[in-house]
Amino acid sequence: MSDLVLDASAGIEMIARTTFGIELAALVPDKSTLWVPDGLFDVEVLAVLRRWDLNAILTNLEVESAKLRFADLRLRRATVASITDRAWQLRANITFSDACYVALAEALQCPLLTADQRLAAAPNLPVPTLHR
Repeated sequence: MSDLVLDASAGIEMIARTTFGIELAALVPDKSTLWVPDGLFDVEVLAVLRRWDLNAILTNLEVESAKLRFADLRLRRATVASITDRAWQLRANITFSDACYVALAEALQCPLLTADQRLAAAPNLPVPTLHR
């Protein structure tokens, strides 16, 4: 079993079952433990789901299905407070929210799964990224 940090950009694509999300899900090794920063992940994923709902990017049925998949995600959660000092140190190259995911992956010594190409290409990331 391996650990993997899931960021919100990958999480929303996966729960919405977009083509991109299906490709990202295929990168997750079997029996991986998915970690997220508690609270931050939920707020970011649900904010995007709301935007996709309001802008009719997804149908009502797709939104409801995504909400159910979100509720069914088996995630391990780390407190944001436990990673903020390290995330703050990473602020020069990436947003603070992104830095929370990176800091968590660094603390767990595992890769970060992201759909964010800018994050994946950021210079001097201290962790490997899985992305498409």
